[in-house]
Amino acid sequence: MHYIRLLRPARFDATSHDISLLITITTDLGDSFLHPDAPVDLVVAADSPTGESLLPLVARGHPPPPRRRWRWRWAAGMRVLDIKVPLLAHLRKEHVTCTVTIRPAPPLGFIGSADVLPTQRGSAGGRPPAASRGLIMPAAVEMVGGVCSPVSLRTLQFRGGSQPRDLCFEEDIGESIARHIWDAGVVTACFLADACLAKEDISDVLPIRKDHFSVLELGSGVGILGITVARILEQAAAAQGTSLREATVLLTDLPEAGERARSNISRAAAALRSDQDSAPAVVLRYENLDWDDGRRGQLGPLAAARAWDLVVLSDCTYNVDSLPALVGTLSALHSAGLEHASERDADSAKSSVLLATKPRHSSERALFGLLEADGWRYRVLKSIPLPKLGEEDEVVEIYMLEKGMGRS
Repeated sequence: MHYIRLLRPARFDATSHDISLLITITTDLGDSFLHPDAPVDLVVAADSPTGESLLPLVARGHPPPPRRRWRWRWAAGMRVLDIKVPLLAHLRKEHVTCTVTIRPAPPLGFIGSADVLPTQRGSAGGRPPAASRGLIMPAAVEMVGGVCSPVSLRTLQFRGGSQPRDLCFEEDIGESIARHIWDAGVVTACFLADACLAKEDISDVLPIRKDHFSVLELGSGVGILGITVARILEQAAAAQGTSLREATVLLTDLPEAGERARSNISRAAAALRSDQDSAPAVVLRYENLDWDDGRRGQLGPLAAARAWDLVVLSDCTYNVDSLPALVGTLSALHSAGLEHASERDADSAKSSVLLATKPRHSSERALFGLLEADGWRYRVLKSIPLPKLGEEDEVVEIYMLEKGMGRS
């Protein structure tokens, strides 16, 4: 999968009435640029909070665009694209309050599970089969009074009930990869949300058999996986005949991820409240957790406060040097969970971990040797093919790890 990324905040020029967008299109790690076999058309829109377009019908020799959406083109060999978006000539800077969206022309634009899951691509209501060539995730930015927000926005759309559900995530503008969304998190979020639609699908990956449930995410980054889990927990419980009374989802990562994760938690909490007439059962929180501390049992007060029903993580195995600390942290969480188990329950206590990864090199297989050496069992839950435009296809692998049935 590829991602449209802004390399700097959008800029409004009051003289030319342009919005300037400097973008690139890269992989999640930013290690390669989109190199398509044929040029890719990009569509840009600028819409006010009431849905009105701020773009003119005709400007600067462009042909009249449909629905006031202007097109640019990305071709093989490009690394950046400087886009000048013409606005209505009468607008002053203080009147430029809008959301600017950059997306590929259909069918390459990625929106949600109907695009990314192979069982949905090309099905009724899904994208045409051409999307199987690869996908590009759109980006958006918000401008208020002609000033651009310091973050870009990604929107995921999940099937659910009578209407799709949208989740909006902030990520940093620029080339830093630490606070961007990554492939395995996106694909796994879509997989879990889609699995909620059938009891037999969700019970194997997110079994909820009681009225309270807790989830901890390691290496959360911007929070796409943990926040998606929080959004679907009540639906997942209902699909299994359970009504949640209370649930906690705790995102954890290094301190530099905290600002963006907390901001996305605030967005998600507002969405959870708007979904329901009463207060939602799910509480979302964030806490710093360095795996070098975690492997020594030095967990934060929130992470150490309970036995977690499920630990989730995605895109956390690409750095082989960090794998011992990761496995050590998982085992420390298991041991901490045993401390919360009563004597009656200790002999049957078990830790479960949902791990998603997009293998990037063979050395990542070292993870499974470390897990086995530390008493963890693992099995593949799902292997999801991920087409990649202009390059070889990739795959996202989702594993269930388990440890326990007794004190260690």
